[in-house]
Amino acid sequence: MPSRRLPNTTPTVIRTLKAARDEWKNTPNAADRAISADQWAQLDDTVPTSLLNRFLGDVSAVDLAEAAQAPIVSAESHAAAKLTMGISHFHQVLDLGVARGIFSAGARGYYGREITATSIPDLSSYAAIAEAGEAVVAGEAARKTAEGAAYVPMALPSAAEVGALLTTFTTLNSQNEQAQVSTDKQRGGVATDYPAAQALAVDICDTVEFFYRKETNDATRRVDCQRWGVVYLYDTTATPAPAPPAPATTPTANATSK
Repeated sequence: MPSRRLPNTTPTVIRTLKAARDEWKNTPNAADRAISADQWAQLDDTVPTSLLNRFLGDVSAVDLAEAAQAPIVSAESHAAAKLTMGISHFHQVLDLGVARGIFSAGARGYYGREITATSIPDLSSYAAIAEAGEAVVAGEAARKTAEGAAYVPMALPSAAEVGALLTTFTTLNSQNEQAQVSTDKQRGGVATDYPAAQALAVDICDTVEFFYRKETNDATRRVDCQRWGVVYLYDTTATPAPAPPAPATTPTANATSK
């Protein structure tokens, strides 16, 4: 048996409200309008402050914020991957140099590692990557000061190369955090207006079904209600109601008769 599906997500709420708005505009005879004037006032697209207009603006602002943030997230991820590789290679080359006697085992300590460490630093998160990158830059400078004339710089990659990758990553990380703050702010607008919009959508569904309650043919009644945004679910044995007929179109001047 068909059952009504209440709008309970942002997309379904918007679809219900827009359907009711458009059907009101397409129904010039007031007696045929299935929703109240008060409900229409909250849907009126000519009033910038109407609930639907505000809610659509909220959702659009989130979409724009997410679109602006997306390339920053992608660039940050790419920069993090390059920095991770640079740090990993730095420590692998350092360990090879220790094994060959070019660097003392104690050199690992300058970079925040145990002297006898057999694994590279943790690089499993952005915070860990940034910390390890900073340790490479600071550690190389400290080792140069401590070793004096005996200092042999790390290479392939050098600490300077790791530092350049770190600068790129931290810049993008900061930009992403700022963009996330903006996106979260816009989402707050959606969260503020959603309860009222969802309640209006449900109220419209109730009002529409009540308006058509005297229609004796269930299939016809559901079609009428669907025009105003009410959605029905059908089980596997039920026969779906026919879709509302498409609006009639006027032939163009260039149309040819057959």
